[in-house]
Amino acid sequence: MNAIWRESADRNFWQKTFRLALPVSFQCTLFALLGLVDILMVSTLGEAQVAAVGVGNRIFFFNLLVVVGLSGAVAVLASQFFGAGNMRGVRRTLLQTLVCSVLFTLPFVVAYSVFPSEIVGFVTQDPAFVDHATDYLFITGVSVLATAIVVPLEAGLRSVGEARLPTVVGLIAVAINACLNAILIFGLWGFPEMGVAGAAVGTTVSRFVQTLIIVLATYRYHGDILPKVEEYRDAWEPKAVKKFIRVGIPMLIHDAGWAMGIVVYNLIVGKLGVSALAIFSLLSPIEGVMISAFIGFAVATATILGHELGAENYQRAFYQSWFLIGLSVCLAFVMAVLVFSLQGFVREGLTLANMPDVDLAMRVTFIMVCGLCLKVFNMVGIAGVLKSGGDIKYTIFIDLFAQWAVGIPLAFYTGLVLGWPLDSVLMIILLEEIVKIGLTTHRIVGKRWLNNLVSDEMPVVLNA
Repeated sequence: MNAIWRESADRNFWQKTFRLALPVSFQCTLFALLGLVDILMVSTLGEAQVAAVGVGNRIFFFNLLVVVGLSGAVAVLASQFFGAGNMRGVRRTLLQTLVCSVLFTLPFVVAYSVFPSEIVGFVTQDPAFVDHATDYLFITGVSVLATAIVVPLEAGLRSVGEARLPTVVGLIAVAINACLNAILIFGLWGFPEMGVAGAAVGTTVSRFVQTLIIVLATYRYHGDILPKVEEYRDAWEPKAVKKFIRVGIPMLIHDAGWAMGIVVYNLIVGKLGVSALAIFSLLSPIEGVMISAFIGFAVATATILGHELGAENYQRAFYQSWFLIGLSVCLAFVMAVLVFSLQGFVREGLTLANMPDVDLAMRVTFIMVCGLCLKVFNMVGIAGVLKSGGDIKYTIFIDLFAQWAVGIPLAFYTGLVLGWPLDSVLMIILLEEIVKIGLTTHRIVGKRWLNNLVSDEMPVVLNA
């Protein structure tokens, strides 16, 4: 314990941790809050509308995770390139990620534009739900292209320690989204009252505005991470492609497989009824707000440890990994206790949101709170620690085994075979997180994730 504290107590470590973690956590929390506000706005229209927006956001979440998976190559390789003083490697990795991200996203844009009703119909065939969900998916589908550009750029900026710019741009997008949604959902200031379609338009416009701003701002203030024309050929040399594939494709498989599992969970909940789906759709953003506060710790962990591994400071990276995990879990516990102490306000809020079954919603809320510490441990341990050293194959095993071999079979059996209520199904799914904790702890202690992935390339001057 003394060694862990000694390697994590210097001023530079704390400054770097909070310079990276706080802006990212703040940005992610605001996005999650915006999703919650959208759901609360739509909740005044009915449970079918709530379920439609909730499922639409989950579909977008799937695409987001696919792009995040590809962008993991930036988070891992670019961080280590930066730690090794190789900016040319940073630019090359960013270019590779941007191209692959857009190419992987295009088929989904086509599917959401051509077959929106068929896609949402997999969740439930309730006519009101299908109508609203079809409108939402058709309008927002094209916006995943914006995400395919924004996420890699944000990852590139954070890999070199710049977390402030993505946060500022994200805040602007959040403000635009909130204003447009309020205006178009309810028809304020003479605009037409569009309901669910209004929420979709506001979300789509804000995502493209965010893309435009972050591209221009990156060019203006951090142009050194943008690929240069003479370097384009370097990105597609066999050696460079092999390095990118070795990290990027496994991360894509990992995040896409995990995201597909989230979709399956939504399909199972949808079979429990529109009311259960509406409760799940409303409460998932609340859980997202709590978890989003710790995404910054995962990003900071991956970046900080990536810098240490790139500089071949392996023992320091090992001690810092445990310190960052412990710090994030302690903060998650404090948040959980705070939510429990405010249960009266929570019930009042759920009542105001026109929840179809407030008692069930309260039980689901507390189950989500109970799982917070478990999920934060795994998020920082897997997405922060193990990925920082490119230990991708084992992270794939941890997440996909726990989800597809433990969580999903339990959800299917208890929900669709035994007919358990939503809260009981969500409680049994927490066994997935417990399995992950055991596997993650075993891997971190084994130290096989302590890898330098860029040592075969000569470092160059940082401003090259």
